[in-house]
Amino acid sequence: MLIPAPIIRPYGYHRMKNFNIRCLIWTTILGLFFVLSGCTENQVTTQKPGSLKGINTILVLTFDDVTASRGDKGLIKCPLCGNYFEAGPVPPDTTDRLTQTAIDKLRKKTDIPLLIHDRSFNDSTDTLPERSFLAEAGKMAGADAVFTGYIYRYEMRTGTELAAKNPASVALSVHMLRVVDGFEIWSGYIDETQQTLAEDLFKASDFLRRKGRWISADEMAEDGLTKIFESFPDL
Repeated sequence: MLIPAPIIRPYGYHRMKNFNIRCLIWTTILGLFFVLSGCTENQVTTQKPGSLKGINTILVLTFDDVTASRGDKGLIKCPLCGNYFEAGPVPPDTTDRLTQTAIDKLRKKTDIPLLIHDRSFNDSTDTLPERSFLAEAGKMAGADAVFTGYIYRYEMRTGTELAAKNPASVALSVHMLRVVDGFEIWSGYIDETQQTLAEDLFKASDFLRRKGRWISADEMAEDGLTKIFESFPDL
């Protein structure tokens, strides 16, 4: 009777086999993350920009904390685009900081002169619908376009970068209108609450880019505005 010859494996064969299997598993998982992140809807959305032709001066109005007049609970409707956002608390100094951030980004994107003004003009504009108010403010300032933003939620992270009890959560929108007819030249919005990778695999690219940290609300707003301004219109 023939006896089969024993199969002789090289030293370390089983260890190498297990290592290769682990590499294959991790490669598959990472590949799946990138595929999913590539086909997800982004939490930052922009409108296809119009033209800046004929725009020689831009009036920049300070951001408006919409929760100050409508409360920080439930849903809030954007006064211009009609989109709804979940409301949340907005710290008192947020409007000034976001306005300055937007001004800095505008100056990097265009050489068009900017006129900076708060949202107070005169009593005749107080009762106007928002779009009419912006157009009237632009006329009073002698501008060709008006840029402004609205804040619906700006919840600070509770905890540290490594262990957050409550994550940062931001919802805001920016808009630029033509003064002569109120046409919206350009707009964009952020609506994000940070989640763990296990909670939302579709945001794997953000998770990896942020190095697995729990970011602050300021970082989230800065990141979102940077993405929005990538679509800023050309002349």
